Amino acid sequence: MADITDPEAIRFVNDYIRPMCENLRYMCARGKDWKIKWDGGLSADFPNDTSPVVDGRDAEGISRLTGADIQAVSAVFSTLLADIDAAAEAAINKPCVRPLLYSPSE
Repeated sequence: MADITDPEAIRFVNDYIRPMCENLRYMCARGKDWKIKWDGGLSADFPNDTSPVVDGRDAEGISRLTGADIQAVSAVFSTLLADIDAAAEAAINKPCVRPLLYSPSE
């Protein structure tokens, strides 16, 4: 087996693979916390209709979300998280060099 020494390949690992794996590792940890909260009852707070989320953010020019928007995002989160099994998580964790700076919210 030959060593991989091409500077462009090494730069790719350090500029893309490692940082993206750290982002995915964070997403997995955050996603586990999200799933606990969502399945624990918060999903019932968001009917799958046009009920608006009244957070005052539209005054800042940020889009107003509806219950249906949150349900749609939830479906995407569920699909993404379901695709990350133990083998995928191990593959994602190996290139990481920084400690995971995440703690679940209360």
